[in-house]
Amino acid sequence: MTNRTRIVYAKFVVILATIPVLVYAYEYGPNPGYTAAPADNPTACISSGCHVGTVNSGPGNVKIMLPSGNTGTYNPGQAMQILVQITDATKAAYGFQLTARMGTANETQSGDFTTTDANTQVVCADTSLKANGKLCPTSVFPPWEYIEHDLTGYQASQTATPKGAYTYSFSWTPPAAGSGTVTMYVAANTGPGAAPGVQPPVTPTNVYTSSITLTQAKSALVPSINASGVGPINSKATTIQPGSWISIYGTNLVSSLGVWDGTPPTPTSLGGASVTINNKPAYLWVAVPKAFGNTDQLNLQAPDDTATGTVTVAVTNVSNGTATSTVTLGSVGPSFNLLGDGVHAAAIILTSAGYDIDGPVGAFTYPTRPVKAGEYLILYGVGFGPTNPASPSGQPYAGPAGGAPMTDSFTLSSGGVTIPAGNIKLSALGGQGLFQFNVLVPSGLGTGDKALLATVAGVTTPTGVMVTTQ
Repeated sequence: MTNRTRIVYAKFVVILATIPVLVYAYEYGPNPGYTAAPADNPTACISSGCHVGTVNSGPGNVKIMLPSGNTGTYNPGQAMQILVQITDATKAAYGFQLTARMGTANETQSGDFTTTDANTQVVCADTSLKANGKLCPTSVFPPWEYIEHDLTGYQASQTATPKGAYTYSFSWTPPAAGSGTVTMYVAANTGPGAAPGVQPPVTPTNVYTSSITLTQAKSALVPSINASGVGPINSKATTIQPGSWISIYGTNLVSSLGVWDGTPPTPTSLGGASVTINNKPAYLWVAVPKAFGNTDQLNLQAPDDTATGTVTVAVTNVSNGTATSTVTLGSVGPSFNLLGDGVHAAAIILTSAGYDIDGPVGAFTYPTRPVKAGEYLILYGVGFGPTNPASPSGQPYAGPAGGAPMTDSFTLSSGGVTIPAGNIKLSALGGQGLFQFNVLVPSGLGTGDKALLATVAGVTTPTGVMVTTQ
């Protein structure tokens, strides 16, 4: 936390310490900021205008109690019951305030509190009451929530039997997966009580504090990567190249839908998942859980690497653990991007009005047509080797406007006919991890689906990829 932020927190705490009796009488619930959590009043309710004495010097205590069998864990996003048990046989009235924090120095709000009866209320850091299902105002800084007793709870604590203790109950919804440890801080006050409508005395009272730390529960959902589940994106190839876009398919790899918005730098985690290839972090474009398809899917850019051969791919899910597989990493691993049928190349035909998509007429839900001799066909692919200048993985393309040319030799054929080098107007990296080929279609290719093959540095693209000509 910066010094400036600490000053703001300090001023916030000073304000909280000076105004409580002006806003609430404490039988209605204390003002926010008295749990002894970081940046709260460090002595809970022992302060001027509040209570006197020494914290935790009385004969009682306060405990934060979790559901039966819970030894200190939370399941992300799954609400759980929390109990605050206050014990002091020398007193007759019992109140509390609790907050949940996470992050650096435990100064970030964690999760959301919900009242489950009339005995509690949730207060925002600006002293406003928070309704269930709502969030504290985004303008509030810090955006902390506090759950505490209210007037009904205060009165119920005096009339409850047996005497000498009282327990409050409420619900807490934990934060999202990957949030780390959460600490709950509670302060409780016990006093002699007072008749309804009478301001309770500030002394003799006892103040108790306590805290509990929760960790994210380990999931029973074991992650796994499908057989042959790692390869170049939208491709038949099995070899990946550093800097190439690849896809990973599996089960329990992704916790939620995540899509990179294009703002650099490219993220290394999305949807609760992160990936390493040969122990180097990869850069994620999209993370799709099974709920949106037949399997979990991650699309990502492989990190820069000088290694070749079989390497380990590891996908770590913040809830479920890590799944591993292997893939062949090569200095080149060329493949063309495909349409949804997994057969036809994703190729664009330039027209005077814009573009058409190459393919057999009526074969897709979107319009396609064969390309004619003399038209320009734009092909896209990954893994076509190094370029000059190089384009670092995970960074926006910053090469020449016309693309970064490939440095290895390159040939292209369709239907067994080699495309003349002069007809290949562009063979270059045209975007982050994506190669583009602008081809002037020659005559003599025939009609119908024609096999498309490219060879770079002696490595040929997978067979069975088609373009449609006429």
